[in-house]
Amino acid sequence: MAPPSALPRRPLTVGELLDAAAQLVRNRAVILLPVAALFAIAEQAILYPLRVALGVDFLNGFDDGFWETMGALWVVMAIGCGLEAMIITFLGTRTGVLAAQDLAATPAAPRALLRPRWRDAGALTIAAPAAAVCTAIGAFLGPLWVLGYGLFGMAGAAMGLERRGAFRGLGRAAGMAFRNGMRAIWVRTLGYAAWLLLRLGFFIGMLALFDQLPLTDTAQAWSITAGFVIANSAAYLYLAALDAAALAEGRFRSEGLDIWLSRAQRHAPLTPESVVASR
Repeated sequence: MAPPSALPRRPLTVGELLDAAAQLVRNRAVILLPVAALFAIAEQAILYPLRVALGVDFLNGFDDGFWETMGALWVVMAIGCGLEAMIITFLGTRTGVLAAQDLAATPAAPRALLRPRWRDAGALTIAAPAAAVCTAIGAFLGPLWVLGYGLFGMAGAAMGLERRGAFRGLGRAAGMAFRNGMRAIWVRTLGYAAWLLLRLGFFIGMLALFDQLPLTDTAQAWSITAGFVIANSAAYLYLAALDAAALAEGRFRSEGLDIWLSRAQRHAPLTPESVVASR
């Protein structure tokens, strides 16, 4: 039996869109949480030695003072933003499939989501790295992060929802990003900012907890890394679901996908392939 629909087939307000992404995670995408956790662990495995090498220590202060280490901190931040975009884009290939199942009101197939596919090669070698590079460069340049993060970020969702290849997914993401007054970019930025604040609050809470517990520096480092993995796993999965929801809603708003699906449903039961056929 199919779970309740997370994506109403109509244009949504921003608040409804954020809620729809959360509902999509609850209804169908929870099985992807371990996958998101594996990516979050890999991210920390890359960033931790980089932070140590550059003298960026969030727990014990900076080796040469904050302002003297600002350049190194900026580099770590830019690389971290790029890695986040890469993870979100790849997870989007799965949440896009889930969004298509949701629109067609078909039962979820959890095992199929975890099965490797040929599109994964394109996502890992082309789409996700392209999104990562654009985001990292944008983050390094400051405010341009908004454009860098938004340009190719929905490529994974396009590959999953519409079964596009990597290059066509990148083109689709760039095209959707600038439609409707760059609505998709602002929605993605809002979702990211919300989760950034949640993760920042989680980090500050852990630092306050460390003041009350007699933990060694090593124990604190492992605890904070585990905390990052837990918080980031949830954030990446939600943001990937938001990409899929934003792509579908953008098609409702500018391409009449909701009307097309309603008409198609009169003639035959909808399937995820119906969403692909409507592109």
